[in-house]
Amino acid sequence: FYGRPVQSMSDTAAAIKAAREVQADSLAPDLYREANEIFLKAKREYKFKNFKLAKDYADKARELAEKAEFESLRKGGVRADLGPGPEPAPPA
Repeated sequence: FYGRPVQSMSDTAAAIKAAREVQADSLAPDLYREANEIFLKAKREYKFKNFKLAKDYADKARELAEKAEFESLRKGGVRADLGPGPEPAPPA
């Protein structure tokens, strides 16, 4: 018997969000798309109370999302949510 994989689902959602924030959808589109597709399967299995399968899918999707995030950063992706950098120094 498996309980609800709440933590796995939450971790995966966070990993996909982190990948999206570094433009993985355009810099690592295959990994990002696959992570999302597998996460959809996880959510569907969760809804049907197939918790072991949901956890397996969620863990696989998280792994792919983390790879997408890493690949995107490697290709120059930057976090969109960091806000503006420090104020430039005034001319001397």
